[in-house]
Order: sequence, then C-alpha cells, then structure tokens
Amino acid sequence: MMKLTKKLRIATMIVLAGVILSACGAAAPAEPTQDPNAIFTQVAETVMVSMTQTTEAMPPTPMPEPTATTAPTLEIAPTEPVATLPPAPTLPIGPTATIQRFGDHAKYNTQTPSDGKVFKPGEYFQFTVCFGNDGSTEWDNTYYLEWMSGFRLWNDTKYFYVGDPIEPGGKWCFVTPAVSPHDPGSYTTRWYFKNGDSAYMAEVYFNYKVEN
Repeated sequence: MMKLTKKLRIATMIVLAGVILSACGAAAPAEPTQDPNAIFTQVAETVMVSMTQTTEAMPPTPMPEPTATTAPTLEIAPTEPVATLPPAPTLPIGPTATIQRFGDHAKYNTQTPSDGKVFKPGEYFQFTVCFGNDGSTEWDNTYYLEWMSGFRLWNDTKYFYVGDPIEPGGKWCFVTPAVSPHDPGSYTTRWYFKNGDSAYMAEVYFNYKVEN
C-alpha cells in the first residue's frame, strides 16, 4: 500500500511539472486553464489502472504447504538371549520284568504255523507251540501237552511230553508231526498243557483251513 501511494505522488508531480512548463512557454498560444483538481483526478485514475493491470499480471504468491512432521523413531529394546538347556540324557531301557508266580504256572509264547494257515488236503507239516515257565517249580518229563478237541493232527496220538527239565524262567517248545484233514473246510484244534498231576496250566488253539 505504501508503494502505491509513493508512485501516485511521483506521477502527480510529473504531470504538474509538465503543465507548468507548457504554461510558461512564450511562443505557445494561450490555452484555456485546466482545473488542477480535474488533472489530479485524471492522473490518479491513470495510475490506479496501471497498477491494477500490473497486479493482475503478477502470478499469485503460492501459499507454503504444511511440512509433514516425522514421527519419532522408537528405540528397539535389546533382545535378551534365551538360555538353551542341554538335552536330557537318554536312559537305557532295561529288560522287561517277568512276573514270577508261585507253584506250577505256564505262559503261552508262540506257535507255528500261525492261525489262518491254508493247507492242501492231507498235507504233512510240523506243528510247534512254546510255553514259558513263569511259576516257581521245575518242569520234568511228567508235564505234557494233551489234545482236547478238533481234528487230531497226528493219527491217534493224544499226548506229547516235556523232554528236558525246565527251570523257572525257562521255555519248552512242543514239536509235533501233523497232517491236515482230507476234506476241505475250516478247522480248530484245541490243546491243554498240564503238569504231572494232570492239573491244567495253559491252553492253545490252532485255527486253519483246507482247500483244494
């Protein structure tokens, strides 16, 4: 605003000086005297129009954009080392404990062939069944395996005896000759293991088939 006022004053002085000089010229014909107020108004309007055009030609002053504030950087807490425990030692596996019973007692172990075996009619084979002595008495040759029911595997033989003394913790396997039936079908042979007094100690079943 101060710059505009200063320019207006300068323009007014220049115009007035020109008017005075033209009035003082001796050779110039006399002109009618102009009103100083009208001259001042004309000069002011000229200066205002010039300044308005200059202002419109000037590009607008850009407004400063807000500057984004950088978020403060968080400090990462130090990671504490995790204690690593040494692996636990592997304990050796000991032998399976055997339950020892008082008196005569037998535990079924294995048999061959296993249940479900398929034979030809009249096929010869060997039947083996094993028992463990988990009692407190020794087995002698008066202990035996007795056929109880089903097809008799070896002719008319019904008894098979222990051959050697078997102490507690020992094992005896009866190995018997056998022949399958001549007729196809499913069969089951049942046996009892008994002591010298014919007291029952254990039982075994043998399930098998005969097919052509």
